[in-house]
Amino acid sequence: MDRLVVDMETDERSCIECGFKEKRPQQVTEEPATRVTRGSARLVETVAEPVRLMSPDLDKD
Repeated sequence: MDRLVVDMETDERSCIECGFKEKRPQQVTEEPATRVTRGSARLVETVAEPVRLMSPDLDKD
């Protein structure tokens, strides 16, 4: 049998056996920081430039 009760008006959950009470976590509006999260200065993409691959054996003239 479930021992948790959720009050939908106050967004609080409680255990009827031990008396533990906790408010429901609020909605997170920001993205959590991770090791791959870009800083605001790095949001601008670098302009792509063409590259010429050269082989030392073929380019001797």
